[in-house]
Amino acid sequence: MHTLLILLPLLLLLSGCDRGSPKYLLEDYMSRVSNTIEQDIDTKLETNEEIPLFPRKRERIKQTEEIRQGLIEVLDLKYCAGMLHLIAQRNSNLGRVMQPSQKMAYEIRFFSHLESCKDKLEQDSSQPQQLRKQLDAIYQIKARNLKSEIWNGIYGADEFAANFSRSEDAITTEGESGFGATKSAINALTQLAAISPESAGQFDLIKLSKLEDSYKVLHANRYGSRLLKSLLLLSETMERTSTAIHARLDKRPFCFPGHQTQKRDILHNVFIKYYSQRFQPYLSRVHREGDQWRDFTETLIGQFKPTSAVLAHYEKTLSSTSESSLWNRYIKARDAHTKAWQRILRQCNLMPQR
Repeated sequence: MHTLLILLPLLLLLSGCDRGSPKYLLEDYMSRVSNTIEQDIDTKLETNEEIPLFPRKRERIKQTEEIRQGLIEVLDLKYCAGMLHLIAQRNSNLGRVMQPSQKMAYEIRFFSHLESCKDKLEQDSSQPQQLRKQLDAIYQIKARNLKSEIWNGIYGADEFAANFSRSEDAITTEGESGFGATKSAINALTQLAAISPESAGQFDLIKLSKLEDSYKVLHANRYGSRLLKSLLLLSETMERTSTAIHARLDKRPFCFPGHQTQKRDILHNVFIKYYSQRFQPYLSRVHREGDQWRDFTETLIGQFKPTSAVLAHYEKTLSSTSESSLWNRYIKARDAHTKAWQRILRQCNLMPQR
């Protein structure tokens, strides 16, 4: 008895936490609708296996062209002073094991200094032709590599990949969702993605000093992963609910003209209390933030020629043009869910007045 008294508050606390979860909200919503319209709905939501797996790193990384050994070493680095520190950094023990984001930042800095050195050399007729040829050879290789290096720095990073995992819970029903901080971080990456050999010279290199902060935010919040879970939970909920409503109405009317029944009153109460006041605010939150996240990812991938594996994953998840994407499945489910409610509310003369 004493043990039971100790465990009871803990059990109540855990129960309270579950009752505030998105999964509980959606399962409870389906249960309320099912009981009201007297139509069975499978209210158990399990979605992990339906989220497409993000490609493995080797399927995300692009191969880049190597600079012939010795080509940089024979340069007169005194002329390209800004590159000396970078080359020493790359050749250090830490430089040889750079993370994708660090390697990307190095390559952007290197290309910027290389471009400055090349421009300086073009204005200086006193320098030997051999130096011009060597520098131009390095420049051409680095220019061809630049977009791939930036791609690898973004899509090859574990912090970015964490935003497409299956492991995270859905976006919470209230409180901080992590989207605000993530929005700034993903915006910083879209700015990097826009860099090209032609525009690299105008990019503010100071921004690279804050780059790791963006990756930490992405890793800590994992908003993208939580969004995918929310989209699936919402899609399942709305698909099952709309199917049940139509199945019920196809069998026989729920309301009859001029009849004020208890069932009609209960339906109205469920619509106000559980649809309008609980389900709809959560749906709106996920859609409002999720649509912005989808726009960011669309802009991001649109700056590159993606690897086939990453492109296939994008088309299965957040693409607005792929009919089979999770995003479009959610949009279809949302629209069908709205129409199902409109059908039963019209029949019961309960449509909200505008």
